[in-house]
Amino acid sequence: MKKKQSELIQYLSQQNRTVKSMELANVLQISARSVKNYVSEINLLYDKKIILSSRQGYQINRQLSYNLLLNDHHDSAIPQTGEERAFYIIKQLILEHTSSLDLFELCDYLCISYSTIKSVIAKMNKTFSAYHVEFICKNDCVKIMGSEKDKRRLISYIINEESNARFLDIQQLGECFYHIDVEALHKLLFSTFKRHNYYLNDFAAVNILLQLLILIERNLAGNELNMGETALSIESQSEASLLQELFEQLEGQFLLHLNPYEKFEIHMLIKAHATSSLPASKTELKKLIGNEFLSLTDYYVDQVNSHYLIDLSDERFTTAFTLHLENLILRAKLGRFTNNPLAESIKLNNPIIFDIAIYIGLDLMERYHLSINEDEIAFLAIHIGAEIERQNMSLSKIRTVLLCPNYRDISTELLNSLLFNFGNQLDIIGNVYNENDLKNLSFSLLLTTIPLKHSYGCDVVQISPFNLSAQYNIIYDAILKRQDTDKNKKLRTNFHTFFESDLFFINPEPNNREEIITYLCGILQQKEYVDHDFEASVLKRENAATTAFGNIAIPHSVDMNAVKTSITIAISKSGFQWGGNTVYLIFLLAINKADKTAFRELYESLVSLFGDKNIIQEARACNSFKDFEQLIYNHTCPPKIL
Repeated sequence: MKKKQSELIQYLSQQNRTVKSMELANVLQISARSVKNYVSEINLLYDKKIILSSRQGYQINRQLSYNLLLNDHHDSAIPQTGEERAFYIIKQLILEHTSSLDLFELCDYLCISYSTIKSVIAKMNKTFSAYHVEFICKNDCVKIMGSEKDKRRLISYIINEESNARFLDIQQLGECFYHIDVEALHKLLFSTFKRHNYYLNDFAAVNILLQLLILIERNLAGNELNMGETALSIESQSEASLLQELFEQLEGQFLLHLNPYEKFEIHMLIKAHATSSLPASKTELKKLIGNEFLSLTDYYVDQVNSHYLIDLSDERFTTAFTLHLENLILRAKLGRFTNNPLAESIKLNNPIIFDIAIYIGLDLMERYHLSINEDEIAFLAIHIGAEIERQNMSLSKIRTVLLCPNYRDISTELLNSLLFNFGNQLDIIGNVYNENDLKNLSFSLLLTTIPLKHSYGCDVVQISPFNLSAQYNIIYDAILKRQDTDKNKKLRTNFHTFFESDLFFINPEPNNREEIITYLCGILQQKEYVDHDFEASVLKRENAATTAFGNIAIPHSVDMNAVKTSITIAISKSGFQWGGNTVYLIFLLAINKADKTAFRELYESLVSLFGDKNIIQEARACNSFKDFEQLIYNHTCPPKIL
C-alpha cells in the first residue's frame, strides 16, 4: 500500500463523520483529484468497498480498514518510498560494511524493478551531493565513493532522519548498531563525564553517543579516518584528564585503536557539546570563559527586555545561557550542529519564544559571520522558555474558587488535593461551602461539587469530591480552555484596533511567498503604516526560519518598527506556496514599539486559534471582512459551563 493511501485510511478511521474531499486533500497535502484516485485504487486493490463515497464526502468501513492497516503494518519493514529505499541502501553500504550491493538482489528485496532501482540511485546522487559522496553503478552492482569523514556525516544524517523528528533513544541506537553494546557505551560516557565534573544535556548526550557509535562501528571494520586535523588544543587540566580517560576507556572496552585523527574528532565533539558543571557565581563564570560571551548575554537580556518586555536577568538563566552561547558558536564554526527533535513543536506551540530565539540567532549569525540552523535556534528557545515558565508560574495562574459543602471535612481534603496537583496553574482564592458565598468574589474558573442555580459569567467545571485523580483530564482541559480564552480575548476586544477592512484580501493575484510579502508590504507602505525598509526586515526574519505554522503564515519584521500597528490578512481558497508549505491564511504583522506588550498575545492568539484545521476551513469560506470578523467573534467568545 502506498504511504498516502495508508495515511488516507488512518485519517478516515479517526473520524466519526463524513469527510469532504477538500478536507482530505488539505490534510494529506494532495489534490482533490488524487483523493478520488486513491479511494478508487484502495477499493479496487482489495476488491471491497473499504471507503464509501457520496455527495457529502467519504466514510470508511472501520472493521475492514482495521484489518487492512494491521496487514499493512506487517509489510512495513520493506522500504516503500524512494527516501526509505535510499536510506536502506546507504545503511547497508556504510553500517553493514558491504563494499557493493548487487542490484538484482536489491530489486528482489525491495520488490521493485531494475529500472526503478537505477532511478532511485540516480536521485540519491542528486539528493546527497552536499555530502560529497557518489553512488556508482558498475557490473550490476552499486557502491559508495567518498571520504570516510563524509560517509560518517551522511550516516549520522540518515539515522537522525529515520527517527522522524522523535528523540533518539538507546533502544533505537541499539537497533542501528546491533554489533555494539550501546548500553555499555552509554554508561561509560556518563560515568566518565561525571567523574570529571562535566555536564551533558539529553540532546547533547544522544548526539555524542551517536557519533561515537559511528566511529566505533567504522573503526572496527577497518575504516579509520585518514585525513583532517590532529593538534589537540586543550584548555585546562580537567579537559586533558577527561580526554585521556575517555580515550583509554574506549580503546580498552571496545578493542579500538584511535589514531590522532580519530582523537581530534572526539575532542571536537566534546568541546562542541559538553559543559563543565555550572560555576557558582558570575566571577567564576568569567574566569572560566572570559568576558566575550558574558557581555553578549547581558546585551541579549537588555534587548529582549526592550523589545518584548521580558526580564531574563536572573543569574540562573544568564549563567546557563552564557555557557550555551559559547558551545553554540563553537558548534557553528565546526559545522557540528545538534539535532533537536523538539524544534517543530517549540515553533508551533511557543511562537513568541521561538521568535525571541530567532532574534538572537540572527544577531549571532551577523556578528560571527556564520550559519545557525533551526535545531540550534530551538535550543536557544528552550533556555528562554524555561526561564519564562519559571517566572510565569505564579503570574499566569487562573483565579479559581472551589464550591463544596464541607461535610466531614470533604471540602478541606479536596482543596488540599487540588493545591497539590494544580497549584502551579490555579490560584484558588476561595473555598466556599454554599452558592450564596460566590456573590462577592471575582474569579475566572469555578470548580463545584454541586449543581448551580445561577450563572456567573465564568468557566464552570462540576467535579466529584471523591477520586479526584480520575478527573484530572477534565480539570486540565478546563485550564487549557481558560488560557486559550484569555489569549483570544485580545483578538476579540481589540479587533478594530488591529484589523481594517482595506487590509483584508481574498485570493490576491500573487500566490507565492516572496510575491505576496512584496504585495502586502507595498500596501502598508502606501498607507504610510511602515517605512521603505519594512519589507527587507520581514524577508530577513522569514529567511532565518519560516513563519508558516501548518496552513497559516505570520510574517513580521525583525524589529517593531511600524508607524502604526496593524494586521494585514490575505486568504487564498486554493493556497499560497510558502516555501515547502501550502498556506491558506497570511497575517502580516506590523508592530509599533508602543504596542509591543500586545505583540506576544497577538502572535500566540493567532497561532492558537488558526491552528485548528476546522477554523482554517471556515476562514477559507469567508467572502468579506464582515465574515472574517464574525468568525473571530464566534470562536473567541467565553466558553459555556462545562
